[in-house]
Amino acid sequence: RGGELQAVLNGIGAAQQAGLRPVKINCVIKDTPGEEDARSVAEFCMQEGLEVRFIRQMDLASGTFSVVHGGSGGHCAKCNRLRLTPEGMLRPCLFSDKGFSIREMGAEEALRRAVAEKPEKGTANHVNGFYNIGG
Repeated sequence: RGGELQAVLNGIGAAQQAGLRPVKINCVIKDTPGEEDARSVAEFCMQEGLEVRFIRQMDLASGTFSVVHGGSGGHCAKCNRLRLTPEGMLRPCLFSDKGFSIREMGAEEALRRAVAEKPEKGTANHVNGFYNIGG
């Protein structure tokens, strides 16, 4: 989709410096994991100790698509995950509209509030599209 590569690399570095483990990289590929760019991403991730997941690009023009496995929700009581959006919102649940701005309240306060708001049972996200939350 484009964007600023240096900003992405800075974000990856910040996640590593903060001690977040594992840091996962999602990479959309057009053909197979053997394509040149995919190999470069895989090598970078291996050198940096990152987990990489390749997701096949969907052909929306022809109507063909593939399923990206990774969770359907429903395990709220055991979930220990938070989601950081590209806009700097820390969400206590991937499937929720609720979020806390790291830019406005600072990382420490946003983290404290997001953890405190982890749901016992999730609710559906009615505002954002899947692409807004990293999908």
